[in-house]
Amino acid sequence: MTSEFRVRPARPRDARSFLDAYRRVAAEKRFIQTEAVPHNHRHYRKRFRRSWEEHGAHLVALQDEHVVGSISIRRDGHPATHHVATFGMFVVSSHRGRGIGSALLGEAIRWAGTHGIERIELTVYPHNDAAIALYRRFGFVEEGRLVRHAKKSYGYEDEILMAVWLGPDPASEVTGGLRSGREERE
Repeated sequence: MTSEFRVRPARPRDARSFLDAYRRVAAEKRFIQTEAVPHNHRHYRKRFRRSWEEHGAHLVALQDEHVVGSISIRRDGHPATHHVATFGMFVVSSHRGRGIGSALLGEAIRWAGTHGIERIELTVYPHNDAAIALYRRFGFVEEGRLVRHAKKSYGYEDEILMAVWLGPDPASEVTGGLRSGREERE
């Protein structure tokens, strides 16, 4: 295998390779919520027919046409939070530390920018230092902790809530029905 990889929207023909990669990461039981993947390749073939649309994107990182990482980003459907998206991602263990996570996240943020997303949020396990460092490099900040949020096969896991603001400067906006002090003086 070469060390080169590429990131693109998932295609139906990626379903089997994606499922293999997803199952390998899930079996680790450490970095993603899923420990057992309930869907088969047909489910993902159908899902990947529309992998870059207004409501979300599903991207894959490929090396030699094998999926080695993935990110799925989705816009919230409620009108009050339609400007918010959340995502989940993984990189197979043999390919971590090679820039794949950065490439996937960069492309997901590009999708967000072209679809009016102003805030992206995620949760991450506190022991996932590499992922937390990656998210911080992209401007994500910790906003809280969800205590015993995930019930895994081995016990409960806290999750750290992180988010990045991509929208206009909040100081210049009307917030909570009150204007900022500068706007009130004008």
